[in-house]
Amino acid sequence: MPSMIHQPFGRFLQPSFPGRLPFLAINFLVGDIQTGIMPLLAVDLAYSLHWKAGRVGEVLAFGNLALLLAQPIGGMVADRLREKRFTFLFASALFAWGCLALLGHPSLTRVLLAQGFIGVSTAVMIPVLSAMAMGLSGKERFPHVMGLAQGANHTGSVAGALIVGFLARHWNPEIVFLFYGLSAFIGGLVALFIPRGAIDPLLSREARPDGRIVSLQALLKPSVFFFFLTIFLFFVANTAMLPLAGEKLASRLPEPPGEVIAWAIVVTQTVMTVLSLLTPFLLRLVGSRPVFLVCLLLLPARGFFLSVAHTQTEILEIQILDGIATGILSVLLPVLVSDIAKGSGRFNAMIGFMGAMISAGGFLSQIVAGHLAELAGIDRTFLVLAAIAGVAFLLGVTGAGRTRISPSDPPLEPLSSPEG
Repeated sequence: MPSMIHQPFGRFLQPSFPGRLPFLAINFLVGDIQTGIMPLLAVDLAYSLHWKAGRVGEVLAFGNLALLLAQPIGGMVADRLREKRFTFLFASALFAWGCLALLGHPSLTRVLLAQGFIGVSTAVMIPVLSAMAMGLSGKERFPHVMGLAQGANHTGSVAGALIVGFLARHWNPEIVFLFYGLSAFIGGLVALFIPRGAIDPLLSREARPDGRIVSLQALLKPSVFFFFLTIFLFFVANTAMLPLAGEKLASRLPEPPGEVIAWAIVVTQTVMTVLSLLTPFLLRLVGSRPVFLVCLLLLPARGFFLSVAHTQTEILEIQILDGIATGILSVLLPVLVSDIAKGSGRFNAMIGFMGAMISAGGFLSQIVAGHLAELAGIDRTFLVLAAIAGVAFLLGVTGAGRTRISPSDPPLEPLSSPEG
């Protein structure tokens, strides 16, 4: 019995591919920048610079728009470029530049420019990280490696949020943007420690051993569009909930709002860390579809509970639901896309298209939620977002997310010449 218990954890902990440690270190370093900067920017603009909720929503939406337009291109770039490490370094430097532009008392133009840099750089970083994971591990171990990567990512988010909370309390709140930029750039430098040649170029894009590439038109079937629509509606409902929760707290509590939103991120990311590590085992145990539906169902529940929450404790407790759903989806969605793109050579392009749906949902979410909060109040806005999340769940019930992990499928092996 002890050997049966220790065996999976031994495989979980032992190094299983070249470049494992630097790859996980990158995910740790960029975890906080991908999740923390939007809500903290919202609080900084509303609380420190006294911008109206509608204007804040428009600025955040512009960042999502830049991400939306750039992400399909970023996915194609990740497929085409063989040298993933320097691509990631360039993107991380661009992200750092955007963070530096937010220092001081930026004008609307400077904030929009910073959001553009951040959006475009993130559009490249996300698919390149997925390409690294696939190219380092292969199809068969991809869910396991994504669980590790997202666990490191969310752990980095917790560490980053704790540091941000400390900085927001004891120093100028603007210093958090310097912290985010530094984290991103260090992550780019760490990418160079992945051994040269460790990332297989065919594996990294889910291509066949002969290198043949399937056209995007053949890959984008109606069932795929249906899946993307479900993801789009989910993030229309999801994206604005945390910034709105932060604004709700900032208007009622004496604590610095940056610290409040940091603690909300800590709660969410702590739960996400645990769930992302468990997700590969959940997928093999029950399949992807039931897990996907549970994630869809948790969002309308979260929106309703946030509409009736009044205290810091209540909102932090509700964030556990966000951590469960987002932690699982951070692993599950790339796995579902890898099933869709298997053997096509378009894996990272599909990651880019999925990211575009997420960004489109975020863009619309910030616009609608920002103006609706001004007109009807934050609590009614939460109810509207919960209703949209309910529609996404109904779409999921009717058939989205039917792809599942199939251990019997033969994995793609690194038969090509490796990346040099």
